[in-house]
Amino acid sequence: MRTLSLSMTSLALFVFVAAGCESNLPVDAHEKSMALRAADLAPYGYGLPATEKYETFEKTRFFDGSQEVRYEFESPESEQEHVLYLNVTMTIEKSYSDAMVSQGAERIGMTYGLKSSGITQREIKDFYKYGDSSSFYVLEKNGKPIGNLYSMRDGKRIYTLVMSGYYFEEPATWKELVEEKLKKFSAYKPG
Repeated sequence: MRTLSLSMTSLALFVFVAAGCESNLPVDAHEKSMALRAADLAPYGYGLPATEKYETFEKTRFFDGSQEVRYEFESPESEQEHVLYLNVTMTIEKSYSDAMVSQGAERIGMTYGLKSSGITQREIKDFYKYGDSSSFYVLEKNGKPIGNLYSMRDGKRIYTLVMSGYYFEEPATWKELVEEKLKKFSAYKPG
């Protein structure tokens, strides 16, 4: 599980540095509510208490005016029973075409990063549709499910979620878990 988080962190850092940023901004309560957070998994069986101390939020406005709000959670090294890595990246590009290109580039980078960690992706077609395009994958290592990858584009907005240590395979449960978050993100007006 730690290998995935290091690869994903390296990938995110590379994308962040390559794009260049104008400023880091404070993340408000509404922006935090758009991200699927570790505590949101408690009703579904995730049992680590006091998850807030292991999570981080970042908000960045890039030189071109696009914006990204990022959430990351990683259970502590000492935790053996409730191991979880969760990364949610919510991007608002300047245009629809920029969002399409950005989502495609993200997809290529994600595939490479996961593959280099020995993780394969099993797509479940038509799993849960939202926005203009969405895709859902079960992440597997050595043939066993270890997490999920979900990507959604709604106009110029991209919502990407990577989770390892916990996974979902039921569309109705996934919808219950993420739909309210996606609606908030679709209606979000960046400041």
